[in-house]
Amino acid sequence: MDTTAMTNLVLTILGWSVGGLAALFLARIAYQLITPFDAHKELVDDRNTAVGFSNGFFMIAAAIILHGIITGERMPIPWWYEASFSAGLYVAGLALLWLGRVVLRALSKFDLDEEIHVKDNPAVGLIEGCSYVGFAIIIHAAL
Repeated sequence: MDTTAMTNLVLTILGWSVGGLAALFLARIAYQLITPFDAHKELVDDRNTAVGFSNGFFMIAAAIILHGIITGERMPIPWWYEASFSAGLYVAGLALLWLGRVVLRALSKFDLDEEIHVKDNPAVGLIEGCSYVGFAIIIHAAL
């Protein structure tokens, strides 16, 4: 491997690493936006297990979507165009996770938010979390 190829490899790894950290930070903000309660307070102050399951699986789902974007087909375009296109796909993926949550809430016979936020029901937190992962796998397959 010559010096140019090695430099490109290192820059690619650094770029995706920094981008991945930014993407997971964005996922954390997105989770806060799509839930009607303060997730940070629920996790840190109240030690709500159901919110922990839901939030943790949401982050896994965001990582699955990010993996689909990273391993997707590469186009011969400038790096800045690919980065902005990838960011747009990621935001669209997070929006689809929100849509999946809306569908799950509509199909549930119980109040999802009350069971997770108020009653601290870990089973419902797992149901919501697993639905995030399921939607993320579908999104990953489409990428």
